[in-house]
Amino acid sequence: MSAKDIPSASTIDLEIINHILIRKSFYAEYQPIVDVKTLDIIGYEALSRFTYNGNNIPPKEVFEYCHKNVDLFFGLEMATKQHQFRNRPDNAKLFINFDPHVFYKRDGANEVFECFSKHQDFVIELVENSHQSVNIELLIEIFRKFDYKFAIDDFFQDNTLLSIFLLNNCDYLKLDMGILKELKKNKNFAHIIDGLVDFSHSEGKLVVLEGIENEIDFEIAKSRNIDFVQGFYFEKQFIRK
Repeated sequence: MSAKDIPSASTIDLEIINHILIRKSFYAEYQPIVDVKTLDIIGYEALSRFTYNGNNIPPKEVFEYCHKNVDLFFGLEMATKQHQFRNRPDNAKLFINFDPHVFYKRDGANEVFECFSKHQDFVIELVENSHQSVNIELLIEIFRKFDYKFAIDDFFQDNTLLSIFLLNNCDYLKLDMGILKELKKNKNFAHIIDGLVDFSHSEGKLVVLEGIENEIDFEIAKSRNIDFVQGFYFEKQFIRK
């Protein structure tokens, strides 16, 4: 994109957030998730993007600011999720990031699940802090009740905890892009990934490797028996809405 990114979270304030919400200064990029063997697109991950006065704002910093205010965060999450569902690509599974902090708003759970109930063929990606923000066992029980599929996002990301409970209960395991870097510099790390993939397959789970940027990355995914891949290597398939 031609617009320049706002470089620092210190530039983000309530005026900018209100501008984004009132003027709907956001959109979604739908990043393809590709079958390693067939190269078919099996779904898209919806990625939130924000703008202000012609500038792109880093999504992470927008959400970090909104985390300070329960109502503000809830409003932003619901607005972006509704937009992502409404503009999703046709005939493809939708992967949506989900932060359980939205449940901190009174009656927030009812609105969230009412939104979900209107849609089909989607996978909920639990962000890395999910196990810290809510009763995760109860949340997964609710997901199962409504037959919602869910993925653990950014598995093995630095500074996050690995949850055996989530690993045992997820439908999709999304491996963090940092795994590629480790596989390239430490051949022994492949034993861990191979074991994790074998475990996932034996339990009926599917594995996605994120961060595929070139042919070398793609070959690594194929050699490790990964099911699906995602990343800028497939950028030409991006859909912006």
